Amino acid sequence: MQPSAKYDYCTLPRISGKTNYQSKWIDFNIMKTNKYDLEYLLDRSARKLRYKSKRTKEYVHKLNDVIIKLNGITFDTLVNIPSHIFYYSIRNIIRDLLLDWHFSSELTEEETYLLRNSILFFDRLVNIINDVTKLTLWLIEPSLINSLADCMSDIDQLLYDNRQKQNFKQLIRLFDIFNNYYQRLPVKFQNEDGLYALFKGTMDCLVSSKYERAFKKLKPDAESMTNEQKFFLIKCPSFFSSYRGSQSSKVIEQLLDTMVPRYASLIDKHIHSINEWKSPMIHAVHHLLLTVIYARGYYAPYATGQPLQWLIDHIVHIINEPSFITKVNEKATNPETLLIHSALRTLTAFVHEPDLLVYIKQLKITSIFRSLILLPNESIVLHAYVMLSYTLEENDIKASEKDSGRLLSKIFDSLRKKTKSLSVLNKNEEITERNISLLTEALQVLVQHDQIKTEILKQNALPLLVNSCQHFNDQSKRLVLESLGSISFDVEAARLLRDNKQFIKSMEDMQKTTDDGIRKAAEKIVWNLQETEREKKLVKEKFEFDYKKETDSKIEKYQYDIMISYCHADKELVCRIYEFLSDKGFKIWFDRDNIYGPAMQSMATAVENAEYVILCMSDSYKRSVYCQAEAEYAFRCKRRLLPIIVRQGYRADGWLGILLGSRIYIDFGRLEFKTGCELIVKEISLQRENPYSNNEITSGYMSSDENTHDFASDIMPLTRTLSEMMEKSRLPEEYTTRNTLKATYRSISINRWTRKDVLDFLYDTNLHYMMPLCEFMTGYGLIKLFRICQTKPNQFYCQLNEELNARFGGLRLPLGVFTEFLSEIDRLIDSASIKDIEQDAFDSRASLTSRSSSLSPTSTIIKHYIKTSRSSSLLEPLQKPDYPPPSISSPVQTISPTLTIIQSQHIPHVTEQTNDTTEALTPSLFSYVESLQATFSTRSK
Repeated sequence: MQPSAKYDYCTLPRISGKTNYQSKWIDFNIMKTNKYDLEYLLDRSARKLRYKSKRTKEYVHKLNDVIIKLNGITFDTLVNIPSHIFYYSIRNIIRDLLLDWHFSSELTEEETYLLRNSILFFDRLVNIINDVTKLTLWLIEPSLINSLADCMSDIDQLLYDNRQKQNFKQLIRLFDIFNNYYQRLPVKFQNEDGLYALFKGTMDCLVSSKYERAFKKLKPDAESMTNEQKFFLIKCPSFFSSYRGSQSSKVIEQLLDTMVPRYASLIDKHIHSINEWKSPMIHAVHHLLLTVIYARGYYAPYATGQPLQWLIDHIVHIINEPSFITKVNEKATNPETLLIHSALRTLTAFVHEPDLLVYIKQLKITSIFRSLILLPNESIVLHAYVMLSYTLEENDIKASEKDSGRLLSKIFDSLRKKTKSLSVLNKNEEITERNISLLTEALQVLVQHDQIKTEILKQNALPLLVNSCQHFNDQSKRLVLESLGSISFDVEAARLLRDNKQFIKSMEDMQKTTDDGIRKAAEKIVWNLQETEREKKLVKEKFEFDYKKETDSKIEKYQYDIMISYCHADKELVCRIYEFLSDKGFKIWFDRDNIYGPAMQSMATAVENAEYVILCMSDSYKRSVYCQAEAEYAFRCKRRLLPIIVRQGYRADGWLGILLGSRIYIDFGRLEFKTGCELIVKEISLQRENPYSNNEITSGYMSSDENTHDFASDIMPLTRTLSEMMEKSRLPEEYTTRNTLKATYRSISINRWTRKDVLDFLYDTNLHYMMPLCEFMTGYGLIKLFRICQTKPNQFYCQLNEELNARFGGLRLPLGVFTEFLSEIDRLIDSASIKDIEQDAFDSRASLTSRSSSLSPTSTIIKHYIKTSRSSSLLEPLQKPDYPPPSISSPVQTISPTLTIIQSQHIPHVTEQTNDTTEALTPSLFSYVESLQATFSTRSK
């Protein structure tokens, strides 16, 4: 008969034939023990061996005997009692022994033996109990955790005495117990801070000299590790990188302060023998990278320093190592797969820091990521998608549209599969959601390119995004909504979304959610899709080119002098600019906490009530749908735009390049901070003195070069002459009032423009005087006119001027408008598809040759040389790239804060946007402008 669960010690049956149970209470036949016998033993032990802070040798001996008995009990019996009061005594003894070892650096032989047996018993319990939360009450005790953490913090000193190696083994085993316990906790318990002290102690081990020595002493071709190497190189990074406590940020900054200079040097010692690395070395590097990944979001203070850049170089070497890539498998069961995966994850963490992204893009390593998307491991492929999306340039996509389409198709296929798997209950839901986040992030970055928006419509993928986002977690949902917000700038996409009433309703509902990112993303979409009263009012208040009115005497009153449009990633520099301009007396609208962008209504009000809008351009700015909304609305409101570059090496392209045209911009990446700010102030002053210029006459890099020539004094007399002439003339209303809110030319290449697109473009760029001259032209015709004008600009300026004069009775073509026209079209050609332009040039030559007899001798087109840069396929086979960081070329000659002569392979033109292939301009812009002035003056007489 089994004894009852509720029993009295006196009524228990005798065990193992012992007649005197009171005196022989620890004689125990462990092979025949059941739950009730074990419970009896634990109860008796708790009463006889109560915890004593001052332990005697006899106490240590008896306690050791009991724990040896417990360690011999079978798992099936032990698992029935996951918690007992006697466990508290064992825990406290372990704590005291650790403290004694920490402060005296030694234990007796029997104390060392007791420490070993006690930790072994806890290790067995943690391993056999399925629900580890049952152990929390007695295992997670602050004094025990603090004693373990103190030992780890002083690990260098404790390991100095070689006689205590046995105690170090027990410390490792106890650390393993807590690590095992933590890894098996439900996520909601992992977010608590019960193990924070241990987490901090782990950091102390990682920054200790022992970690550094263990890494450096590990041989690349070693077949195994010592216990000490396993602890420092594997166990500590594993626990550190998995910790989710709320106070982790306090420790991460301390880790990076010490380890950022070390990371690159540690790998550098072994990188040259990378093809000899065996499993131990691969695992050591893998876990080092895990600690780097864990510190994501804290790289900013180190982003411009060499240590992280060197680390990136080493990571690139790793992901391009053939001996690793050939061994990547589907399930990440080998060291090589784990290493490639952690290396890619590190890079995807780095690209969120703008300065590190600039460095990675300079390496020109997209070919590596193209190769990685062909590997059999899904997670590696998804991270490679993300890296491709961040590193692909506008020209890469234009030069390989078919491969861009294939890349996008693969992303959508994966997204469909992952979305479908969410509807099926499975254990891998967390992994699936993580993979969806990677896919949606890749998509959100890619849609900054207009070609990708067009491709999404072509693949009919819009319904997938609309329908699937409802099933995603908050992070993925926000990314999809931001993608849809960017896509909605496309006229056709906006029409499709607007016609989907259910989608509109869901967006209106999402504007009420508590998640700030989702709410603002939904608000942005609704803003783009709705014909608001504000936009209707904007059409009526279009800028009037009525120069006969005395507008120069009327100064418009604004609530703000400046509105600053920026991306949160660039906040540090932008705040300094704001403070500088505020100190100069400017009244500024500035949203200091612009994480996802201000509310659309607030943004619109700010734009409408500001005289100038400063666009703080960077990769992050271009990718932000909120920044695009601000910039486009400021453009439609005819605000004076002052573009500045806030990240070194950035060049405006895509929608941002089209929007800005050839406006002036100030490059803070190449100028001293004070110089850049002073140039902003100077430019505002110049524009206020010349209210009609609106950045039309000239453009260029602002520079504080010693040799800079003040061209403002040279150009101002010409500007005033043009302004006076413009006041005496007037264009018909059909060319001064036009609704371009739904213009499509911004999303397509110039060679595809219709007649309406041409007129919309000329209207938006304030080239109204060119509209009657070009109203019957398509994009092809516009390119041909531009090229004809390039051959002999003086002659064709006169010809166009005479045509305008004859048609409208005395109306003349302003010289500045003609110059700006050449600059705008040249910039568009530079940004267009190379194939399309080459074909267009061929068609132009053929057409003009066949009609040469009917044209005047001057109406011949010269061969327009275009230097092509062939981009490799997005899906090309693996090849080892040559990726030295490219040098950033500077303009050859800067002649004023508002105009730069740039040397180019193209026929002479004035532009602000250069690239690394820019070469010499001939003839001089001065002679070009002077000749035009002379011609203009002669014909005026």
